[in-house]
Amino acid sequence: MKSVKVAITANTLVCILKFIVAITGGSAAMLAEAIHSLADTANQALLWVGIRRSEIGPSREFPFGRGQERFVWGLISACGIFFVGAGVTVYHGIHGLLNPRMPEINKWTIAVLLFALIAEGISFIVAFREKREGDTANLAVLMEDGAAVFGVLLAALAIALTKFTGHAYWDSIGSIIVGIMLAVIAVILIRENLIYLIEKASPQELQDEVRKEIEHLPLVEHIKDIRMIVLTPDSHHIRAEVELNGYLLIREMEDSLREDFREIKNFGDFLQFCASFANRVTRTVGAKIDEMEEHLKKKMPYLKHVDIKPS
Repeated sequence: MKSVKVAITANTLVCILKFIVAITGGSAAMLAEAIHSLADTANQALLWVGIRRSEIGPSREFPFGRGQERFVWGLISACGIFFVGAGVTVYHGIHGLLNPRMPEINKWTIAVLLFALIAEGISFIVAFREKREGDTANLAVLMEDGAAVFGVLLAALAIALTKFTGHAYWDSIGSIIVGIMLAVIAVILIRENLIYLIEKASPQELQDEVRKEIEHLPLVEHIKDIRMIVLTPDSHHIRAEVELNGYLLIREMEDSLREDFREIKNFGDFLQFCASFANRVTRTVGAKIDEMEEHLKKKMPYLKHVDIKPS
């Protein structure tokens, strides 16, 4: 969350300054960088919306909450990078090659590039420190800021080559390269968000940790199947099918069963005892499963939803 806020703030300031210099100086590479920053700002705003929406708790309509909604907004953001950021930037670069125009390069151009490099660099460092598996919002910020830092350096190089060679096409080539880089980033982010939208399995180390904890539960004799998926970077959903130890389960009811057994006088009493016993076993199993699920949630806070099914 912090990395997204920092990225939005940094990109907004940089975007405004880049547009001012691009419009006044006529640099295709600088305009490409301004569009790049605008796309980054808009996309990171979408990521922020997705994070906030994903924090909405369970409801009647969405019993598991809306955690995976962050991946939907991440997917929309990635498509925005591809069609707006990459598409417009490449188009502008090609237009510059076909209609070359010598940009005006002055001290303000250098100052804005330097400010952009510092701001994007700080945002990149913040995102890098918060990096973790499954956080596609942080991955988007990390990749966009990394691309922004590289883009600023590339824009500076393109502008310098244009100034010293006198050929305006260097400026346009810089714009096209930035656009291609954004397209590659967009494809990677689209793939990552799509994976989590179709219920990606949780990291193996977390699955192993949960499996060991379930195996150590007194009533669990054997785990037949276990499936664990990512809801958000901080929450996971587990479904486990287990075989319960019938002997230990009966021991839980031993005293009451002994009393019921003494009251059996005939076959009718026996049938009544069987019906009562079946109901008692069902209730006992249900209560024990509830206890096991609550135990797992308390022991492992990242397990937001636990479903244990006796086989």
